[in-house]
Amino acid sequence: MNASAFLKNIRDIYEAFEDSLSKELYINRLNWLITGDYRYIERIVKKSHPDVPIWNGQDECGFLQKLPSGQNIVFYGAGSFAKRLLPYLDDRMENVMFCDRDIQKQNTGFYGYKVISPEMLLGMDNRKVVICTTKYYEETEKYLIAHGVAGEDIIDIREYFICGTGDDYFYEDFLQYSGEEIFIDAGCCDLGTTVDFARICAGLKKVYAFEPDSQNYKECVRRIEEQKGILPEIVMLPFGTWSEKSELHFEATADGCSHIGEGDTVIQTRAIDDIVDSTDTVTFIKMDVEGAELESLKGAERVIRKDRPKLAICIYHKPEDMVTLPLYIKSLVPEYRFYLRSYSNSYNEMVLYAIL
Repeated sequence: MNASAFLKNIRDIYEAFEDSLSKELYINRLNWLITGDYRYIERIVKKSHPDVPIWNGQDECGFLQKLPSGQNIVFYGAGSFAKRLLPYLDDRMENVMFCDRDIQKQNTGFYGYKVISPEMLLGMDNRKVVICTTKYYEETEKYLIAHGVAGEDIIDIREYFICGTGDDYFYEDFLQYSGEEIFIDAGCCDLGTTVDFARICAGLKKVYAFEPDSQNYKECVRRIEEQKGILPEIVMLPFGTWSEKSELHFEATADGCSHIGEGDTVIQTRAIDDIVDSTDTVTFIKMDVEGAELESLKGAERVIRKDRPKLAICIYHKPEDMVTLPLYIKSLVPEYRFYLRSYSNSYNEMVLYAIL
């Protein structure tokens, strides 16, 4: 592709965005990719989430140094974010514990750490609280302060870790839902995205959930059983999404960073077109497949052309995705309208929406 054609593609994508926020995010993202100047990322974060602290570039050691010695350290929320902290807490076992409303976790603990109830936390002396959630950070902070926890005893971890804000995929006002949503969750990790959708969309009828990481898959199965009262029919699939049926090497990390790569694990992949029942009309596809988005979209060509579903596609894993993904989607359904949103305190979690 020559320079003129490339620039035309950039302009065409820019003009396909429906609002000024999308256009501003797109230009700042491109500028960051070209220059490496982190100020462009700071603009994206402040424009998207002005109340979220921007990652300050420090590593986890900076966070550990902020933890005071001689006091109990309570991590509020024993979930996926808290799990990320575990490798950095090995030397703090003697005064570290977690807090969670989940009674099962209170009984069994969290990877060897004690889990207390919120009521026990509120009754403790000599403690600092680290809020381990991004989506419910403000809500949790308000709860703690309202129940007597001083603001100076709450540690904001977000500036020390690159993290998502937790409000992606379903909450934008340009999204409209039907009474019979059929959802494809490509890269479902622990099925948390599907659970979120089920909570906000009463019309969620059926889900095709793809997760090739064996540990994540087990967590999905457990979650389906645990929350079957609120979940619709779920077709749980132990495959990665791709353009065809294949076997590929895989880096299995048992979290949201698992990806196709040079790992020793070999996974099975499937094309979405080969999995979806021909009688189903897919209404929404979400893809967060760690760089396999383009090949996965190719494997969903028939479904996208036929059903013209809403799309929420992660566009941050590869620099070229900022161009190749919008162009490919437009080639399938030229009528799609684009929106771009950022859900991070740093350079990750950017989602391209395509809707009609």
